[in-house]
Amino acid sequence: MQKLILLLGIISAATIYPKMVDAAEEESADQHIYDGVDYRWYWNTNIGIVVPDDDIRLNEAQVIDLRVGKHFNDNWALEFEVMRDEYDFDIDFDLKHYSAAFNVMYTNHDPLWKPYFLLGVGGIYSDSRFPDTQETDLIVNLAIGGSWYFTGNGVRIRAEARSRLDTNDSDLPGQDGFGDGQFTIGIIVPIGD
Repeated sequence: MQKLILLLGIISAATIYPKMVDAAEEESADQHIYDGVDYRWYWNTNIGIVVPDDDIRLNEAQVIDLRVGKHFNDNWALEFEVMRDEYDFDIDFDLKHYSAAFNVMYTNHDPLWKPYFLLGVGGIYSDSRFPDTQETDLIVNLAIGGSWYFTGNGVRIRAEARSRLDTNDSDLPGQDGFGDGQFTIGIIVPIGD
């Protein structure tokens, strides 16, 4: 009888221990994702509004961007970004911008909302119908933002306020070279496990 009880104890311990180890590993992995730095590559898409130059109308320009990035150490990340926006100004102005840039981000992972500072450099192409002009200029992005965990596997919501400075100085609406304010919200999705 003692041998049977001992055998049952060994069998039950052998079946329970792997489950405990799996649960501990899952909890450790979740803790790493939510409390630390997620080193996986990610893609991020954002939509928002642009406040052109010193114009305070918020409904005249929409922006969408797509980014791919990765954290390389505890604080620093690198992103590649492509962006498109379109201005109307209630006069069928039809000004569009397309840009590509590399962004460097410094992120503080301690707070729950992971605040960051971003500096980016690239090129911006402007295409307007009235007057019919196309031009390519240097662009510099300065931004602050944050991201919050939204669901499992490290998916986050991202919000950002940006000053987009370019070298275009044509004195047209949206083109005075001073820079545009850009406010976006989007989602970050890690690539892989």
